Amino acid sequence: MTTTPLRFALLDHIEAPRERPSGEVYEEVVGYVRLADALGFDYYWFSEHHSHVHYGHLPWPQLLALHLVSQTKRIQLGTAIICLNLHHPLAIAEQAVVADLLMQGRLAPGFGSGSSPAESTLFGRALVSEQERHEHFAEALEQILATWRNPESLPQAHPTLHARSWQAVNSVGSAQIAGRLGMNMMYSHLRTSEQYKLYRQAYLDSGGTGLIAANRPVYVGADDTTAIQELEPALRTLWRRFRSEGKIPTETPEPDDPRQLCGHPINFLVGGPESVATQIAALRAETDFDVINLEPNWADLTPEQICGTIQRLAEQVRPLLGTL
Repeated sequence: MTTTPLRFALLDHIEAPRERPSGEVYEEVVGYVRLADALGFDYYWFSEHHSHVHYGHLPWPQLLALHLVSQTKRIQLGTAIICLNLHHPLAIAEQAVVADLLMQGRLAPGFGSGSSPAESTLFGRALVSEQERHEHFAEALEQILATWRNPESLPQAHPTLHARSWQAVNSVGSAQIAGRLGMNMMYSHLRTSEQYKLYRQAYLDSGGTGLIAANRPVYVGADDTTAIQELEPALRTLWRRFRSEGKIPTETPEPDDPRQLCGHPINFLVGGPESVATQIAALRAETDFDVINLEPNWADLTPEQICGTIQRLAEQVRPLLGTL
C-alpha cells in the first residue's frame, strides 16, 4: 500500500451544450484552473473531443494548457487524453515538446488509444479490434518516445518529459503497454475497483514503476444531506445520458433514491467533506494509487457549486485524508 501523500488533480471534459459559445466555456474553465492552482492542486487535466462528441468543446487540450501557464504558478497542466489514433505521432511528439518548453516543464501529457467510434469516423480512421488498436497505439507511443530521445530532433525534449507523461488505461492490455513503455498510468471513472486492481497488477508485472491515478466524479457539499440535494439534478441528467449511451441498460428504471444513481458505472463520490474523504481513503486502501483525479464539472451544476466543491476538496477533504 502506498504511504506517500496523495496527490490531488482535477479533470475536465470541457463539456457544454452545442449552442453555448466555446469561448465562454473556456473562460469558465480558466477560472476553475486558477482557483485550483491557488488552492494547491497538483494537476489539472483537459480532454480532447471533436465535433461536440461527448458534448466536448475542446479539440486541442494542449493549447488550453499552454494558454493557462502564464495565469497559474505551479499546477501541472495536462492532456487527458490526446487520442493517438486520430493524429500522426511525429506531429504530436513535436507539439508536446514545443508546448512543454514554452511552459517551462509544467506540461503533463497524457495519451490514449482512442475515444469514440464517431470521432474515428470523423477523421477517416477505420474501426479495428482491441488488439489492433493496442498494437497501433503502442507503435505510435514508441515513435513519440523515440523522437523525444533522438539527439537529432529539434526542438530537444526536456529530459523529464517522458517521466511526466501518462497513459490512459482501460484494459489489461493497455496497462501492459504502459508498464513496458515506462508511462505513468491513469484509469477511467467508468471502471470498478476490481478492474483497477487488475490493471495495477498487469502494469507492475510489465515493469511499470510510475505514478498511478484513479478517477472519480465528485461533489462536496456542506454536509451529506445538502450535497445529495444539490447534486440530484446533475446526477439524474448524467444517469439518463449514460442510459441513452448504452452504459446503463435501456430497460433499467430510474431509481427514486438519488444515492442509487451514484453507483457503477457512474461511480460518483458525493457527500460532505468527511464522507468524501472517507470514500477516497477507502478506494485508495483497496486499489492503491498515487493521484486522485476528480471531476467536479457536470451539467446542471452552477459555477458557484463547482467552485465550492474545488474549495472544499482543497481546504477540508485533503487535510482529512492525512488522518484516515
